[in-house]
Amino acid sequence: MKEGLEKVKELADKLSDSDKERLIRYLGGKREYTKTYDDVATKVQEHIIENGYITTKQAFELGYTSKLLDTTTFYRCIISKLTIDVDKKRMSGSGSGGRIAFYNKVMGAPSEYNRVDIRLAREIVSKVDISKKHNDLMPLLDKNKYRILSDKGSLKQLRPLLVGVMSEKGYEVIGNELRFVRGA
Repeated sequence: MKEGLEKVKELADKLSDSDKERLIRYLGGKREYTKTYDDVATKVQEHIIENGYITTKQAFELGYTSKLLDTTTFYRCIISKLTIDVDKKRMSGSGSGGRIAFYNKVMGAPSEYNRVDIRLAREIVSKVDISKKHNDLMPLLDKNKYRILSDKGSLKQLRPLLVGVMSEKGYEVIGNELRFVRGA
């Protein structure tokens, strides 16, 4: 047994300082973290500044994280590193009581749109660049942001409301889709 121990000591002496630290952590039974989330935190902060909030599921779906993190880990490893003031809000949704949205306090808590109504239509149209002559609203119908749009038939209910709100802004619908042109 002494021979094996001597070999291990000899090999340990040849290790770099950082590898020696890792070996000591391993021998001490301490968990090693190989993932740093600094680059992820930067992307998440940019997303929150641009969109107002983010959920762990969105971070995973957008490719910011390599796996779907639980809320506690997401907060500890990513949100706590942000330079903006962030708070959290429970959003309605499926699963164990909903999902948590981390939002920029300056922008305020994200609104929930739980039904198809004029409020939802006005919110979507508020994102339209009215300086353009042509606008397509389909890219604005984000099912992550407006979860009600995941329900079957919701778009059919929403379309006439969007047409009405866009007509207030001087636009007319083109065909069956949500493409609009400003009237002449």
